[in-house]
Amino acid sequence: MIREVKNGNTTIKYELTRKKVKNINLRVKPDFTVAVSAPSRVSLRYLDEFVLSKADFINSAIEEYKNKTVARLEPRYTPEEFTALIKRYFDEVYTKFIPYNIDRPQLRLKRMKSRWGSCNFVKRVIALSTNLIYCTEEQIYYVVVHEFSHLLVHNHSKAFYDIVSVFCPDYKRIRREMNSIMLE
Repeated sequence: MIREVKNGNTTIKYELTRKKVKNINLRVKPDFTVAVSAPSRVSLRYLDEFVLSKADFINSAIEEYKNKTVARLEPRYTPEEFTALIKRYFDEVYTKFIPYNIDRPQLRLKRMKSRWGSCNFVKRVIALSTNLIYCTEEQIYYVVVHEFSHLLVHNHSKAFYDIVSVFCPDYKRIRREMNSIMLE
């Protein structure tokens, strides 16, 4: 269902989807559309007010997308090369994390639209995006280090980035480069 909310000179169109979710989720997509998913118990009036309260966030996200370049990226590796590279970096980084006394996590490759990787520290699973096939080796290494660091610090605090910087001192530049990539 498409909804439109107005407040003064601010008008925001958004697509509402009712789902079995606990929270209201708001996403701004690369095509500048706004999508909201919410539980059926939440009133339309409340959702409209929620969207209006996020107007600054929505506008800044749209501006961010406008500043990103959409490129038709070509894979840098064959699927076999990519899988071998991921496994090599996973093993290499795990070896560096052994002194931190962590159990070897399970590796999963999966398609992710909005992130390069994730870490479930409870289940000890690191999932890496198959979209890393478009990234440089340096960028892939950084993502592996980033996810391994979550096994020690479960958030993005200074302590977390202190660990990342031990293994990837130039992580800020690499992260900036990766943030400018917008996959279709």
